[in-house]
Amino acid sequence: MMNRRDGMARRERIRADLGLNAKALVAFLTALLIALLIACPFAMAGPAPGTPRIGSLLPSVMLSRATGAPVRIPDHFRGKVLVLHFWQIGCSSCRADMPAMDGLYRRYRGRGLEIVAVNVGQEAGAVKAYAVGLGVSYPIVMDPSGKSASAYGVVDVPRTYIVDRSGVVRYRILGGATQETLTRLITSLF
Repeated sequence: MMNRRDGMARRERIRADLGLNAKALVAFLTALLIALLIACPFAMAGPAPGTPRIGSLLPSVMLSRATGAPVRIPDHFRGKVLVLHFWQIGCSSCRADMPAMDGLYRRYRGRGLEIVAVNVGQEAGAVKAYAVGLGVSYPIVMDPSGKSASAYGVVDVPRTYIVDRSGVVRYRILGGATQETLTRLITSLF
């Protein structure tokens, strides 16, 4: 049985523990607030340097298909509506987007649609196996160093650019997109 003195000592220990926890919480929240205030100007600064702007020509980069064949983007696809999709294995939005894009590719390829999926920073063998597993029929290109992603201002995936037949960026999608949204944007360029 607990006596009165033991009960008072226990309450004092609890108060002391709560005081320490409260001090630690205040210190953590203060540090978090400072970090957010420092990062906020960067987050609000707009697109990353190099990000192609809507209405501008897509910069030219040389990449390799997963098969090893070289391809220059967007030059190789001039005269076509181009969907340029930056992705990585392990990205859940990318996993959902890619089969949806494949359906659009199969449906509109005859009208001049090209879809190119740019894998950023991953090993070619794993990328090929992953694409086969998804049943993707459009070209997969490799950006092992992330240089082209950087040239296009890609700081996270998925990132998708939709380019008209003249090589002009018409739409930029940050994150995943529904098939309905992709269909609407793509068909607006036919």
